[in-house]
Amino acid sequence: MGSMDGKIRKKMDSFFLKFPQLKLQKGETIIEGDRDLSKAFYLKNGYVRAYTFSPQGVEITLHVFAPGSYFPMMDTLAEIENRYYYDALTPVELYSAPKEKVLKFLKQEPEVVLDLARRLLLGLDKLLMRLEYLAYGSAHARVTSSLLFLARHFSKEKNQEAQIQYLFTHKDIASFAGISRETASREVEKLVKKGLISYKKHLIRIKDITLLKKQAIL
Repeated sequence: MGSMDGKIRKKMDSFFLKFPQLKLQKGETIIEGDRDLSKAFYLKNGYVRAYTFSPQGVEITLHVFAPGSYFPMMDTLAEIENRYYYDALTPVELYSAPKEKVLKFLKQEPEVVLDLARRLLLGLDKLLMRLEYLAYGSAHARVTSSLLFLARHFSKEKNQEAQIQYLFTHKDIASFAGISRETASREVEKLVKKGLISYKKHLIRIKDITLLKKQAIL
């Protein structure tokens, strides 16, 4: 979900921060698929990813939740049984609240509900764009677009360069691209050989954002 304004964020903090806190490191599981949930989670700091598996067993990242997000809302609002996995993409600080109390809070806060609807639609738009790449894009385009996604969310850009601040393995990149780790490794190596990125000890530096964007449509 996207960012929220200060007023909404204060309301969210005021409600959720009175509930139990949970701190996790990258890769730790928050929610397992097909698990009956009685709580919703509020992400105070860090990033969380939701993912699933293809019929072939390939891990596919569906969405990345930013600070200020709360999830899983399909389960909380629509009583749709959760079938996705959630884990920490970076070190995270979370708070968990009973679903019934979250629903009561939302009923009393129409501004929060409107902000939630807006961010859900933004998230849906990003998901649909990713599905287009997964359905029609080559492995090369998928990896390139995944690196651009990581750059947008996790980098500091200077001129045309972007240094991604967190460590991402080939397995992480494969999950974003919806391909096998072996295929992702080959495509990353091609980009390194072209001089478009550097990849050392899981630290990614994009040398020219504009040139890499052109690769995403090849």
